[in-house]
Amino acid sequence: MGAAALISRNESVTALVAAIGTALIIAWQSLETARAARAAEEGLRGTADSLRVSQVLAVEAERRRLDGAAPILTVRINPPEWPPRGGRLFVGSEPAKLEEGQVFRLPREGPNHVTLRADGYIRNEGPLTRAVSLRNLCVEHFDQGTRSMVFGEPGDYELDLLVEQNIRIRLQDERPAAEWVANAEAAARHETPPSAGVGTVIAKDDFDNGVIDTFELELGGYPLERVPGEDGAWRVPHCLPTNVPIHAVVRPRVRRYFRSKMRNQELPQVELPPISEPQKP
Repeated sequence: MGAAALISRNESVTALVAAIGTALIIAWQSLETARAARAAEEGLRGTADSLRVSQVLAVEAERRRLDGAAPILTVRINPPEWPPRGGRLFVGSEPAKLEEGQVFRLPREGPNHVTLRADGYIRNEGPLTRAVSLRNLCVEHFDQGTRSMVFGEPGDYELDLLVEQNIRIRLQDERPAAEWVANAEAAARHETPPSAGVGTVIAKDDFDNGVIDTFELELGGYPLERVPGEDGAWRVPHCLPTNVPIHAVVRPRVRRYFRSKMRNQELPQVELPPISEPQKP
């Protein structure tokens, strides 16, 4: 019986060792399978990243080529005129300048108009004539009747800007006094004023596969301030020329790149893949 018990015990040990060996083999195979899967995934990711890098380089090369033939414009706007002006009596008339300290009493005088304006210019710095579209701007032109240079009405214009040619422009915003008061009240609450005049300059090259440049000009602020101690009373403030409560700015140019303008197909926006940390084995 002692011999039989010894044999049984040896068989148990052998079975246990075999089971442990099998488990180790399975674990090793699983680990190798996971490593192979991770290597395959990283290989695919590397291929995809290489493709994206190639796409980025191709798009960037095309953008640089289009930049070489793009319009070269300078768009400037001067500080806004101060003090502001009143409303026009009729289309084409010149609004009179308001006086600093002039009072508007709301609501009775809320509909009375106050006009802001700022003059500027567009210059073609490139070697070719450029087609330029203007939106909500006045353009200076020679008036045969007065034999002088005058600004036309605010509107939309299509112009051909010759090489080194300057065109004077004006951004004008005429609104009821009540709307300018709303701007001042918003500013007092540290909020964005709701009203501003915006004009647009759009320039393009002569190619279907080319660029379109857009410049936005903004004229805004609050030309009226509250009269202390008097309800509903607002006035044109007394201020230094360098500290007027209105502003005129040209926003940064926005350039759009097109594979085809006729089909409205822009160059794609392709971003480089993020740099990832190497995977530990």
